[in-house]
Amino acid sequence: MTKNKRLLTIFTIACGILIVLPIFFLVISSFKAPEDVFKPNLNITKLTMENFEAVLEKNILRAIWNSLIVSTTVTVIALLFHSMSGYALSRLNFPGKNLVFGWMISTLMVPFTVIMIPLYMVTKNLGMANSYLGLIVPMIFNAYGIFLFRQFYKDFPKELEEAAYMEGLSIAGTFFRIVLPLSKPMMIPLTIGFFTANWNNYLWPLIINQKEELWVVQVALANIVGGGYETPWSVVLAAALLCAVPTFIVFFSMQKYLVEGIKTSGIK
Repeated sequence: MTKNKRLLTIFTIACGILIVLPIFFLVISSFKAPEDVFKPNLNITKLTMENFEAVLEKNILRAIWNSLIVSTTVTVIALLFHSMSGYALSRLNFPGKNLVFGWMISTLMVPFTVIMIPLYMVTKNLGMANSYLGLIVPMIFNAYGIFLFRQFYKDFPKELEEAAYMEGLSIAGTFFRIVLPLSKPMMIPLTIGFFTANWNNYLWPLIINQKEELWVVQVALANIVGGGYETPWSVVLAAALLCAVPTFIVFFSMQKYLVEGIKTSGIK
């Protein structure tokens, strides 16, 4: 092993430790007694499950379930709509196509805080406030996914589509039976991105929903932190650990496909 490779290995290990260390302390601290949370000791003989019992009393599992419903639904519908829009903008010819695409891309320059109040007013007037629809529908539409799918389909082999047309498939049949199943290199990263973004979303669920039974994990965690004069940090850490588990499951279950997608996208 050369000196440069040795230094690179050491640097990589150090970065890995820095990334894993906060997660390690999150796990250990969630089992500590309240008086030991901020003490830098790792005495495993004093670990307790009382923090998780307190978390269950705060209905955090309901919040996790709500976040699962919202994040999964938004991810699935967004992937379908975004892929269809990206395919139409890359393959179909219709009047104003470039204008429509430019208008979609321009929305990326508008911060969410600018449209937050008008979006709330529209959603409320449609009767979707304090419901799953209010949490899900406004989060589906995003120009970022449409842009990435459009760029991906511009490099997609046209020969496969032409062969499908010769076999008698329509444009819709070609898309759903040929193109979409071969879009994993783009769908897997976007699945992780969409799911994580909606799982971590705090501002919109806080605005559109006032029902405790529809709290998502970020709102529930914020209410535990601000639930009194003294914050039960041991309970907060235990709740944060439980809320992080689904995101870890999604990432590690798709890690193999994510790596394969990156490899495949690099092959021309």
